[in-house]
Amino acid sequence: MRRARNGEGPTLIEAKTYRWKGHSKSDAKKYRTREEERYWKEEQDPIEKMAVKLMADRIASRERLEALRVKAMEEIEAAVQFAEASPMPSPDTIEDDVYA
Repeated sequence: MRRARNGEGPTLIEAKTYRWKGHSKSDAKKYRTREEERYWKEEQDPIEKMAVKLMADRIASRERLEALRVKAMEEIEAAVQFAEASPMPSPDTIEDDVYA
């Protein structure tokens, strides 16, 4: 992080987290135990860990973080409504903005 902030060129930052849901609606997540899911939800949730750090460092209050959460959820809901109300894209655009 220091290297990137010092402008020393591109930097790869690995952020380890956990995918709460399966790969698809048909994914029963049989490869996970309940203990594993509980551990990640109760002890390793990166959002909650960051909230605890921000409050400990007196950067944000619980009230401010809750207000941000509410605002984010409102923005997500607005984006979902926009997407659902939008027309389906033309099949002609299937390769637009695809980089590999």
